[in-house]
Amino acid sequence: MGKRRKQRQRKRKAAVDRDVISRLPDEILCNILSFLPTRTSVATSVLSRRWRYLWKKVQALDLNDDFFYTPELSRNEAQERFLIFLKKFEPLLLPLPMRKFCLSCPVGQFGYTDLIGWIEHVIGRVSELYFSVRTDGQTYELYFRNLHSTSLVSLVLDGNIMIVVDFVPTPSESIFPSLKNLELHVIFNYVDLDLLLSGCPALETLRLTLIDFRLEAFHMPPSLKSLTFEEQYSDSEDVTLELLEVNTPSLEYLRLTLRGCYAEILVCDYPNIKRASLDISRKSGNIAWVPKLLRALCKTKFFWLQVSTIECLICAPVLDLPNFCNLIQLQLDFHIFQSSLLIDLLHSCPKLQALKIYISQFVDSISSGSYLKSRNGWTQPLSIPHCIVSHLNTVEHRGYLNSPEEHEFTAYILQRGLVLKTMTIHTKYSLESKSEIYEALSEIQRGSSMCRLEVN
Repeated sequence: MGKRRKQRQRKRKAAVDRDVISRLPDEILCNILSFLPTRTSVATSVLSRRWRYLWKKVQALDLNDDFFYTPELSRNEAQERFLIFLKKFEPLLLPLPMRKFCLSCPVGQFGYTDLIGWIEHVIGRVSELYFSVRTDGQTYELYFRNLHSTSLVSLVLDGNIMIVVDFVPTPSESIFPSLKNLELHVIFNYVDLDLLLSGCPALETLRLTLIDFRLEAFHMPPSLKSLTFEEQYSDSEDVTLELLEVNTPSLEYLRLTLRGCYAEILVCDYPNIKRASLDISRKSGNIAWVPKLLRALCKTKFFWLQVSTIECLICAPVLDLPNFCNLIQLQLDFHIFQSSLLIDLLHSCPKLQALKIYISQFVDSISSGSYLKSRNGWTQPLSIPHCIVSHLNTVEHRGYLNSPEEHEFTAYILQRGLVLKTMTIHTKYSLESKSEIYEALSEIQRGSSMCRLEVN
């Protein structure tokens, strides 16, 4: 009997010896737990005495209602239980400052006031705040006059929230003087966003998805290194704005999705730009300044021009393309394949290594054959773009319709691409048609012996 007891003790001791994680200091364990949802963090309390109260020391709360939605509960019952669940965590808000606070849940009129109270309570004491709400269709207001924080470094607001800024901050009373990351996916209706951004003098990353955005002028903070700006409108009427200023000389990343018409855009040189994506609606006002924006972005390494931006370039009265001296990857989304513009762009990209071409599937299967056979805008270039013979090693063509113009361009690249490694064609045609496309392109003599042709 004694031997069995000793064997069990040795096994328990061996198990403890193998539990290397539990022997780590509280500081390291709490840091690990801070990357988990709070519900998962709390579940570790059943592991052993060592873990029983450890989750309470974690300087991060990540609360969401996902696990309350079960077949047994109605939507209202799940929401009510989640609010009760939240109240149990109120004592944990007292030992602040806290590193991170995340709250993601639906709200109705009955619970919104409590949630806003939580936000106002923690915003001055946390470094990272994420607040995401799904509403009952109504729009709820969040007043920034009550919010101020010297510790906040990252703020994310997502949902049917209407930001209300009803005061003019001075430099000495910045709303968020330490804020570096701001993400707003909210409603801005006749609210002066400049007032909010002027209270964030250290801002580096700004991601804006604004619904029903109507302002005469909008100025981006000059300290930005990364900017994502997208507009969304609930109606189809044309929205005209006077000015968009992107005077941000330290910018490294830019993504613009503009549906309104801007009479003027103010830009600067962006010597540090790495990636840029433009989706700018083809409005008469925008067409005038899109080429100017391209010249400002000429030092980017990765560039994505979406359909509407391509149409702006095609409609521009004068198109003077800059020299994209650092560009190594270019993605072009065409509504209709335009080989002349594509060749002009290749002439302007001497170091281009990867070219991605996406064609919208705008032609139905019945009419596509006769339409495509009747259209060929291909013209043999007078000179070969430098990148084709020196740097271009990857070409991907999606939405390939096998028009004469597309075929001639593909043949041109295959014949003159001296360092080309891969030419990939994606088409929605039948397997038989794909075989015909492959055979036709395979007969073309390739300039590179290592070039591999794929038709999918």
